[in-house]
Amino acid sequence: MGWKTCMEDRISGLPDEILCHILSFLYTKEAAKTSILSHRWKNVLASVSSFDFCVQSPNMVSDRCAGFVDRVLALGGSSYIHRLRLECANIEDYFSRIDAWICTAISRKVVELDLCLLSYSCQSSFELPRSLFMCDTLEVLRLRVKSNLITKPPTSNCFPSLKFMHVTLYRPFYDSTLYRTFYDSTRNLFSCCPVLEDLIIDGFVHHKPAFLFNVFAPKLKRLEINLYVILDRKCNHPNGWNLEDKFWKNAESLSKAKIALRVPATGYPGDVYLWQLLHYADQLSRLLAGINKVTYLSFAAPISEGPDVIHRYRLPKFHNLNHLKLHLQTCCAWKSLTKWLDVSPKLEHLVFKKNIQWCWKHAEGYLVAHKWRPPESVPVCLLSSLKTICIRGFCGRPYEMEVAKYLLKHGEVLTKVTIFYTNDLGVAEEMRVRQELSKFPRGSKTCQVELLELKS
Repeated sequence: MGWKTCMEDRISGLPDEILCHILSFLYTKEAAKTSILSHRWKNVLASVSSFDFCVQSPNMVSDRCAGFVDRVLALGGSSYIHRLRLECANIEDYFSRIDAWICTAISRKVVELDLCLLSYSCQSSFELPRSLFMCDTLEVLRLRVKSNLITKPPTSNCFPSLKFMHVTLYRPFYDSTLYRTFYDSTRNLFSCCPVLEDLIIDGFVHHKPAFLFNVFAPKLKRLEINLYVILDRKCNHPNGWNLEDKFWKNAESLSKAKIALRVPATGYPGDVYLWQLLHYADQLSRLLAGINKVTYLSFAAPISEGPDVIHRYRLPKFHNLNHLKLHLQTCCAWKSLTKWLDVSPKLEHLVFKKNIQWCWKHAEGYLVAHKWRPPESVPVCLLSSLKTICIRGFCGRPYEMEVAKYLLKHGEVLTKVTIFYTNDLGVAEEMRVRQELSKFPRGSKTCQVELLELKS
C-alpha cells in the first residue's frame, strides 16, 4: 500500500489552471520539457500564459533557441499572454524576429513585458514597434537596453494602461552617432504616461550628449532614479543629464522618491571636474524642487556634498516629508545633513548611512577637514516632530560623537536612536562609546539609545 502511495502521480491530477501556474515560474525551455510526460502535458504547455526566453549570440545553438521561441509562441495561437520576458544579445542579428515576437505578445494582449535587448556593435539600431506604445493591455514594462535602441512613441494615446515602468540604460558606446540618437530617442519614452504610478530609471549616463528626461506622468506615485555618471577630464562644459520643466509640473501625486546620482570614487575630483559637478548639482536641485511634496525620500549624491558645490544651491522646503534616508559619502557630508534637517520641518524618521568614499580638495590643494558644525539655530523637526533616528556605519570618531550628542540634546520628542557601529570598532572602543553616549544630555526623557554591531 505504501509503495502505491509513493508511485501515485498527484501533480498530474491537478487542474490545468494550477499546472499552468506552476509552469509559469520556470524558464520556458524547462517548462517545455514537461511535454514529453504525456499528451495532456503538451496541451498544458499550450495554455501557459507566461514565457521566459533567452537568445544569445548567433550560432547553431542560438538559432535553435530563436526557432524554439517561434514555435512556442505559435503553439498558443491567439490565446492570452500575461507575461513575456525576452533576453536577447546581439540583437542586430534578430531584428525582424524580435519585432515579430513583440508584436505577437501585443496582439495576444500582453500585460507584463520584460525586454533585455543588448548589442555589442554600434553599427545598427533597432526601433521598437509603434504598436507597443499603443497597447491598451500593457500594465508593466521593463526595458534594459544598450545604445542601439530607438523609441518613437506617438504624441497622444501612448501607454494608455501602463502603471509600472523600469528602464535600465547600460553603459553606452563612446563617440558614437547612435549614442546620441539613442538618448534623443529615449527622452520621449517617458513623455506620455497618463496612468503611470511607478517609474524607475537606472544605469549609466555620459557627459555628452545630453540625456533629457521629458516626463509626463500626472498620476506618478513612486519615483526611483539611480544613475552612474561617467565624468570626463577633458570636458569643462557638460551636457549630461537634464530635466525638462514638464517633469515637476506634473508630480502632484508623487509620495515616494529614491534618488541616487553616483560618480567614480577614484582619486580627487579637483578643478577638472568642477563644471561637471556644478552641472549635475544644478540638475539635482531642479529635480528636488519638483518633488518636494513627497512624504518619503531616499537620497544619495556625493556630488552635492562638495565644498565648491554645497553652498551654491539651496534645498527646497519639504513640508510633507515624514521619512528621510540619506547616504553620506564624502567628508563634507555633515553640512549636507544639517541642511536637510533645516528644510524638513515635519520629519519624523531619519536614517543616515555614513560611508566615506571621497575626500575633497579645495582649489589650493588641502584636504577638507572632517568637522561637524552645528547649525546656528536648532532645526524645527528636532524640536517638534523627529521621533526616530538610525545611524549606520558609525565608527566612534570625535566628529561622529559630536553629531550624536547634538541630536540627542536637541531631539525633544525622540523616542529611539539606533546606532550601528562598524566591525572596526574594537571591544574597548565599543565600551568607551557606550559610556559616552550614556552621559550625553537628552532633550527627551523617553528616548532609548541602542548601540548595535552592523552585520555585513
